[in-house]
Amino acid sequence: MSPSKMLFHCREQMRLRGQDAEAVFMLPGKWGKRDTRRLCPGGPIGKIVMDNFGDGLAVMFRANDVVKFLETVKEEA
Repeated sequence: MSPSKMLFHCREQMRLRGQDAEAVFMLPGKWGKRDTRRLCPGGPIGKIVMDNFGDGLAVMFRANDVVKFLETVKEEA
Protein backbone atom coordinates (compact mmCIF):
# COMPACT_ATOMS: atom_id res chain seq x y z
CA MET A 1 0.00 0.00 0.00
CA SER A 2 1.36 3.41 -0.91
CA PRO A 3 1.98 6.05 1.78
CA SER A 4 -0.76 8.28 0.31
CA LYS A 5 -3.30 5.44 0.57
CA MET A 6 -2.18 4.75 4.11
CA LEU A 7 -2.64 8.42 5.01
CA PHE A 8 -6.10 8.43 3.45
CA HIS A 9 -7.09 5.24 5.31
CA CYS A 10 -5.87 6.60 8.67
CA ARG A 11 -7.51 9.99 8.21
CA GLU A 12 -10.78 8.31 7.24
CA GLN A 13 -10.65 6.15 10.39
CA MET A 14 -9.95 9.26 12.49
CA ARG A 15 -12.88 11.04 10.86
CA LEU A 16 -15.19 8.12 11.65
CA ARG A 17 -13.87 7.10 15.07
CA GLY A 18 -12.14 10.19 16.46
CA GLN A 19 -8.54 10.82 17.49
CA ASP A 20 -8.22 7.40 19.20
CA ALA A 21 -8.95 5.51 15.97
CA GLU A 22 -6.93 2.49 14.95
CA ALA A 23 -5.93 1.27 11.50
CA VAL A 24 -4.97 -2.26 10.46
CA PHE A 25 -2.33 -2.93 7.81
CA MET A 26 -1.01 -6.20 6.39
CA LEU A 27 2.75 -6.53 6.84
CA PRO A 28 5.05 -9.25 5.55
CA GLY A 29 6.68 -11.67 7.95
CA LYS A 30 5.85 -14.20 10.61
CA TRP A 31 4.71 -13.89 14.20
CA GLY A 32 7.84 -14.17 16.31
CA LYS A 33 8.46 -13.87 20.03
CA ARG A 34 6.86 -10.44 20.29
CA ASP A 35 3.27 -9.32 19.83
CA THR A 36 4.30 -6.06 18.18
CA ARG A 37 5.70 -5.01 14.81
CA ARG A 38 7.00 -1.74 13.39
CA LEU A 39 5.36 -0.27 10.30
CA CYS A 40 8.86 0.24 8.88
CA PRO A 41 12.31 0.99 10.34
CA GLY A 42 11.87 3.99 12.62
CA GLY A 43 8.09 3.89 12.20
CA PRO A 44 5.30 3.48 14.75
CA ILE A 45 4.82 0.21 16.62
CA GLY A 46 1.58 -1.71 16.25
CA LYS A 47 0.02 -4.77 17.85
CA ILE A 48 -0.18 -7.98 15.82
CA VAL A 49 -3.83 -9.01 15.72
CA MET A 50 -3.79 -11.87 13.21
CA ASP A 51 -1.34 -14.26 11.55
CA ASN A 52 -2.33 -14.94 7.95
CA PHE A 53 -0.24 -18.14 7.94
CA GLY A 54 2.35 -17.43 5.29
CA ASP A 55 0.71 -14.37 3.73
CA GLY A 56 1.84 -11.87 6.36
CA LEU A 57 0.47 -10.36 9.54
CA ALA A 58 -2.42 -8.05 10.31
CA VAL A 59 -1.04 -5.31 12.55
CA MET A 60 -3.15 -2.65 14.30
CA PHE A 61 -1.66 0.84 14.71
CA ARG A 62 -2.95 4.03 16.27
CA ALA A 63 -4.03 6.00 13.20
CA ASN A 64 -2.78 9.26 14.68
CA ASP A 65 0.75 7.83 15.09
CA VAL A 66 0.83 6.64 11.48
CA VAL A 67 -0.35 10.02 10.17
CA LYS A 68 2.28 11.90 12.19
CA PHE A 69 5.04 9.54 11.03
CA LEU A 70 4.07 9.64 7.34
CA GLU A 71 3.75 13.42 7.37
CA THR A 72 7.24 13.86 8.86
CA VAL A 73 8.73 11.41 6.35
CA LYS A 74 6.94 13.24 3.54
CA GLU A 75 8.36 16.61 4.70
CA GLU A 76 11.90 15.24 4.80
CA ALA A 77 11.72 13.92 1.24
